[in-house]
Amino acid sequence: MQAAGYQLILNRRVVKYRLPDNVVIVAAGNSDSDKGVTYRMPMPLANRFIHLEMRPDFNAWQDWAVNKNIHKDVVGYLSFAKQDMYDFNAKSSSRAFATPRSWVFVSQLLDDEDTDTDTLHNLIAGSVGEGLAIKFMAHRKVASRMPNPSDILSGKVTDLAVKEISAMYSLTTAMCYELKEAHENKVDNKTFHQMAQYFFSYMMDNFETELVVMGSKVALKTFKLPIEPSQLKNFDQFHKKYGKYIVEAGE
Repeated sequence: MQAAGYQLILNRRVVKYRLPDNVVIVAAGNSDSDKGVTYRMPMPLANRFIHLEMRPDFNAWQDWAVNKNIHKDVVGYLSFAKQDMYDFNAKSSSRAFATPRSWVFVSQLLDDEDTDTDTLHNLIAGSVGEGLAIKFMAHRKVASRMPNPSDILSGKVTDLAVKEISAMYSLTTAMCYELKEAHENKVDNKTFHQMAQYFFSYMMDNFETELVVMGSKVALKTFKLPIEPSQLKNFDQFHKKYGKYIVEAGE
C-alpha cells in the first residue's frame, strides 16, 4: 500500500485520476521509538515528504483547552507544572502516562461530581500515572479552598488567604470561565463591565505578574471578550503596569 502511494504523493495522481488543486496531502504517524504499531517507511516514499518532528506545546494547548472549557483544575495545574503535560517515556513499562489526550480524560472524570475521592484518584492514576495523580489530587485539595469566582466577580470577596501558586492558577482559570459565561449569557453591559472591573482589581491586588498576564491574555486575546477600557475605572492602572506583558504574551 505504501508503494502504491508513490505516484499519488509526488505527482498528485493515480493512473488517470488527478487530485484537485485545493487538496493538500498531509501524513501523520508515530516514530519507531513510540511503541506504536508502526511500519518502516520505504525510502523512496520518505523522500517524497517533508518531515517535521512535532512536540506538545503548552501555550497552544492552553488556548485550545480554555476554549473547550477543559476543567479549571486541569488547566490550572498544568499552567503551574507545564512539564507534566507530557511525560511519555518509551523505556517505561507503565501503560498510563501524561499526554494532552489523557489530561482531557482527567477533565472528563472531574465533571462527574458523584465519584468518591478514592475512586477518582484511581481513575486519574489510570489516565496519567500514579505519580502525577498524587500531585494533581494534592493540587485539587488546595484549590478547593480558594474563593468562589462568582463571589470575586460580584465584589463580595477581595482578598486571598491561600497563597498556593498552583491553586491560584486554577482560580484564575475559573474567573476567566465565569466572565466568559456571563458574556455568553448576555448579561447587561453595565453588569459585565462591573464584573470585569472586579476581575482586574482582584488579580492586581492578589496575584504576581505571571498570573495577571495569564488571566488577562485568556480574557482579552483567547476569549476576545468585548471589554471596553473606558468602562473600567482601573484600566489605566492595569495598562500602565501590565500592558507590555499582555502584548508580549500575545505574540
